[in-house]
Amino acid sequence: MSPMNQTEIFYTLSLLQIPGIGSLLARKLIERLGSAEAVFKTGRTKLATTPGIGTLLADVIVKSKPFDIAEKELKLVDKHGVKLLHYESEDFPIRLRQCADHPLILFGKGALPLNANRIVAIVGTRSATDYGRRLTEELVRGLTALNVMVLSGLAYGIDVHAHRMALQNGLPTVGVLGHGLGRIYPATHRQIADKMLEHGGLLTEFLYEVGPDKENFPKRNRIVAGMTDAVVVIEAATNGGALITASLANDYNRDVFAYPGKVHDTYSAGCHKLVRANKAALITSAEDFCDAMGWGVPITVSSSRQGLLFPELEMEEQVVYDLLKEHQQLGIDMLSMQTSLSISKLSNVLLGLEFKNMIRSLPGKQYQAL
Repeated sequence: MSPMNQTEIFYTLSLLQIPGIGSLLARKLIERLGSAEAVFKTGRTKLATTPGIGTLLADVIVKSKPFDIAEKELKLVDKHGVKLLHYESEDFPIRLRQCADHPLILFGKGALPLNANRIVAIVGTRSATDYGRRLTEELVRGLTALNVMVLSGLAYGIDVHAHRMALQNGLPTVGVLGHGLGRIYPATHRQIADKMLEHGGLLTEFLYEVGPDKENFPKRNRIVAGMTDAVVVIEAATNGGALITASLANDYNRDVFAYPGKVHDTYSAGCHKLVRANKAALITSAEDFCDAMGWGVPITVSSSRQGLLFPELEMEEQVVYDLLKEHQQLGIDMLSMQTSLSISKLSNVLLGLEFKNMIRSLPGKQYQAL
C-alpha cells in the first residue's frame, strides 16, 4: 500500500480504540470528515455536530490518545505475518462490505479466499450429535465439485466439523474467530486451524492479544453472516450463536437454510423454530440446497467417497485404526495406553485418520471407526 493508505490504516485503527466508537459510528465520522486522520485533526465543536456524536463523545475523541495501541498492534501484525485488511482495500470481503455494520479493519492469516465465487456458512450447536455430524459430512461432500468456500466459527461441534470436512474434501475453509490471532480457542482446535491456513485461513476483527470474551462472539457471528451467500444451520437449540447468525443473515438479505430433526430433539428445536418463522428454508440434502441456490447438481456421497475407500495408512495410523475397528469406540487416554503413543503424537495420528475419512471424533475425546 502507499504511505497515505498506511497512514489511513493507522488512524482508522486508532479511531476504533476510542471508547464509545464502534465500526458504524467510526465510518460515519470518516465519511463526514473525509478520512480517519481528519477525525483526529477536527475541533471539538465540529465533531459535536456530527450525528451520533454530541459534546460528550466529542470531548472523548479530542482528549483520547489511542495511538500507542495502534502502533503496538501494527508491530504485532508485522511480527507475526498477519494480513491487515482495510474496508476500502480490494481484498476486503465484498459481501461483508455491503453490510451497514461491517468492521473497518480485519486481521487474517492464510490464503484467505474471502471473495470466492461461492461461499457457504455452515453453523450449528457446539454439542453436535452423530446425526448432525453426518448431515454436515453429506452436505460438504455434495459441494465438493462446485468450488465452494466453507465458512464457520471454529467452535466445538458443527463448526469445527464443517471445517474438517471441507479440508478432507479439498474445499477451502475460513474460520472467523471471536478473539485475536494470538491464540486459538478452543486450544484443541490448533491442529485443524494450522491446516486451514494452507487451504483457507483464519479471520477476525479483534486485536492480536484479545481473548475469547463472551461478548465477542455475537460480533463474530455478524461477520460469518455478512461474508456468505447462504447460511446453513445443521443443528441448533432455540438459543445460541447459530440462531444469532441466522437472524443476522436474514437482516443482510442472505439465504438461510435449516435441516429438520426429530420433533422433541433439543438440538433440532432451533432449526424448527427458524422454519416455522419463515426465517429459513427447510432442506434435507445437498441437492435441496444447491437447487435452491441455483448452483447446479451436487455430487453424490458415494462418488465422493470412491477415492477414500482404500487409503494408504502409516504404520501408527493402521495400529490405531485396527484398535478402533476392534472396539468400535475408544477414548484418547485408552488409545494412548494401548498404543504407547504420547497424547500429542496420538492426536496427530487421529487427525490424519479423520482427514482420510477412516474415523469419526465424538464428544468427550472419544473416537469411532467408520
